[in-house]
Amino acid sequence: MTNLSNQRGVGLIEVMVALLLLTVAVLGYTALQGKAIQATNESFERSQSLVMMRNIAEKIHANPSAIEIYEENLNKSYASSSAPSEKCGLEGVAADFCSPEQLAVAESYNLKTKLQNYDFQIQMHPCPNTGGTGTDAADNIMFSYCLISAWGETTPTIGTDDESDCLTERVVGEAAGGNYHPKATCMMMEI
Repeated sequence: MTNLSNQRGVGLIEVMVALLLLTVAVLGYTALQGKAIQATNESFERSQSLVMMRNIAEKIHANPSAIEIYEENLNKSYASSSAPSEKCGLEGVAADFCSPEQLAVAESYNLKTKLQNYDFQIQMHPCPNTGGTGTDAADNIMFSYCLISAWGETTPTIGTDDESDCLTERVVGEAAGGNYHPKATCMMMEI
């Protein structure tokens, strides 16, 4: 038989310590969930960005003679873009009756319109460090364009501002430039 006088109940201090440990564990789990949600959102944004860039890259590859028109119109802000007067590039309208330039204007405008539904911006720039010293095909060994898609606080630009620019600038004579800024939320695709 056991002696009942030697048994003791759980004290208030032990209960408080157990609750403190449980609270710390729950807070850690909550922080982990927050990071998981953030990573999922970033993955979704990257996937959407990749789909949009592939879409416009396919359109540019199908209409390469108007690449400068695509560049000009993709780099305009949506507010300064105007709807094309021709019906080129609209769904259900035959593109056979459009010039390559008209088609490029229409497709660029349609893409900008679709991007307004999302938190994305897209621009097209000469890729940094593509083998030459100039900013066009005549001055470069391997000139190519880069599509840059950005979201959040990042702009789809190449520059020195690591708070807003996507990529670092080209450094002539060095194999540098075209790197992502550390806090940038963007993607680049060479086309």
